Amino acid sequence: MLTDPENPFEEWAREVRAASLKDAQIKCEAISSGIPLTEVLSVSQETVTPYEGTYRFICWFRGEITENGNDDD
Repeated sequence: MLTDPENPFEEWAREVRAASLKDAQIKCEAISSGIPLTEVLSVSQETVTPYEGTYRFICWFRGEITENGNDDD
């Protein structure tokens, strides 16, 4: 979850495969929980025909941009 909505942020998407929208939402939440200051904006289904029992979903994320102090490269 974002701590300060006034801070700069970035949005991005990631594809997941799941058997249902509920399963896709769980996978998206698991991804966001591993990235600090990130939240799931939405989950959208991309395919209507299953492939090996799963559909393709897109997770849409928003995360705060933070200074990590490792920009010495």
